[in-house]
Amino acid sequence: MSNYRNKILSVAALAVALAPILASAQDATAKRVADFVECKLSLEQVNAFGDELNAEQIKGLAQTDDGGDAALMLWKSAQPLSAWGEKSSYVNFPSRQEMHLAYKVPAGQELKVGEALAKRIGGMSPRPDLAAMIETYGWKGLDYRKVLPGEKTVRVLVDVSYAPGWVTVGCGYGDAIQ
Repeated sequence: MSNYRNKILSVAALAVALAPILASAQDATAKRVADFVECKLSLEQVNAFGDELNAEQIKGLAQTDDGGDAALMLWKSAQPLSAWGEKSSYVNFPSRQEMHLAYKVPAGQELKVGEALAKRIGGMSPRPDLAAMIETYGWKGLDYRKVLPGEKTVRVLVDVSYAPGWVTVGCGYGDAIQ
């Protein structure tokens, strides 16, 4: 029994010793995600992030179905994320070069919250074909964009048709946002 107890104590001691390392890795991931969302990375850094994600080498970020019926590919961060003045533990990847912080808002408030966020960021305008999307497809939402230097585009997206109750804000690198 003493040998079993010693093994348990050894495992417990190892867990305690590794806790700061794991927390540090999660903090680093949260910072990288926030930098991605806020258009602070280079295209090379974004591509490296995507490669690490594909290889499941990123600690503290995991796919989740917490979005329910929303048509969002959500990932959940072990650490809360803060980007563009919003906080959430969820991010959405429309593509490997575009990432959005996704946060839940009360049903019916999505457009109001999205418009306020776009106004707070400043310099944003609707996508060029937004009126046609609404008229042709009956789409409900908003899609505001702001082009930044270095082939980066900030995007505020509210898609009440496919992701009710969610507002997303993020960045696309290169030609990720069409």
